[in-house]
Amino acid sequence: MIVVLSLLLLGQKVSIKVLLNQSWDLLLFFLILTIGLIYSTDFKLGLRQLETSLSFIGVPVVVYGLGGFSKERMNSAFYAFALGALVAGLICIINAAVSFTKTGDYQVFFYNQFTQPVDSHPTYFAYYLIFIITFGLYFLYYDLPKQFFGSAVAALLFFFVLLLLTGGQTAFISLLLTFAFFISKYSLEEKTRRESLVVTLIATMLVSMVVVTIFFRNNEQFFSTGSQNDYWERMALWKSAIAANTSPLFGVGTGDYNLVLNEYYRGHQMNHFAEENFNSHNQLIQMYFSNGLVGLFSLLLVLGRPLYVSVTQRNLLGILLYFPFLMYGVNEVFLGRYQGVVFLALVHQILVSQHPDTSAAIEPLKVNKL
Repeated sequence: MIVVLSLLLLGQKVSIKVLLNQSWDLLLFFLILTIGLIYSTDFKLGLRQLETSLSFIGVPVVVYGLGGFSKERMNSAFYAFALGALVAGLICIINAAVSFTKTGDYQVFFYNQFTQPVDSHPTYFAYYLIFIITFGLYFLYYDLPKQFFGSAVAALLFFFVLLLLTGGQTAFISLLLTFAFFISKYSLEEKTRRESLVVTLIATMLVSMVVVTIFFRNNEQFFSTGSQNDYWERMALWKSAIAANTSPLFGVGTGDYNLVLNEYYRGHQMNHFAEENFNSHNQLIQMYFSNGLVGLFSLLLVLGRPLYVSVTQRNLLGILLYFPFLMYGVNEVFLGRYQGVVFLALVHQILVSQHPDTSAAIEPLKVNKL
């Protein structure tokens, strides 16, 4: 409906050439998934996968119809997104507190049980929080008016606490580039009071991540939900998906990855993985498994193009915002749900549209330069 409305609002102003220039890599990725449906035996699952991936077609149309993202529009979208995450976080905390008073089970404050009230997988919610924290730190360091500084710091600390409750080691690693950027920039430039406060905040977050990681590792036996232990048997899952691929060039098919992988698990005495229906927990390997080297190449285009545009346009914020997708791609299949597909497609289109060759009919997003 939103896609149709965007086209109607544009009327005769639609330029297919500009639209294709902005989103050809997303369309190629979706096309390869569609072709993979042809040689899938589980046609129903393949269709569900295509339905989940439809945002790769819809989001570019919506972004094009909106006319792009100026700095002001981008800031407004961020504020709205952060407000939504703030409300969702409050709902999770209140629900967990109520549940704890009834059951006495402290695990309601972590991972799946924590985010259940907002119907969000903790992995995706953690990435949203990383996006907000990264964007917020950038605002604090460069643009935010002084009168909002205190409230912004309080909000970022709240989001960081939510991240500690929902995220794991992948989430923490995803923030390291952001932290390293601001710390290195601070150490090399003339220091102001604002910058010193921001770096102090970052140092506090960094120390907290280390302490929390050590705590959960030393108390693994008390956290059966896997709240922070998202590292399990990753290597075994990766090796299984690679070994189970009977067609390296084209993969097993868009709809057959569950069927084939579970058969491999059972045939190699990995019954627990089959019972839990684990995927490969690596987006790159998962794409190679389902759609082969052809699919993997298309995914690398989708992941690499926004980073290339951000580097060539010297868009620091774009690099910082997109880097976590790469980290999550190594440890999670983030394109298995709408939450991941929609968000990747949106961030992808906003960053790609900043390139002069793709920005016809789109107002460029203004960012601080290197």
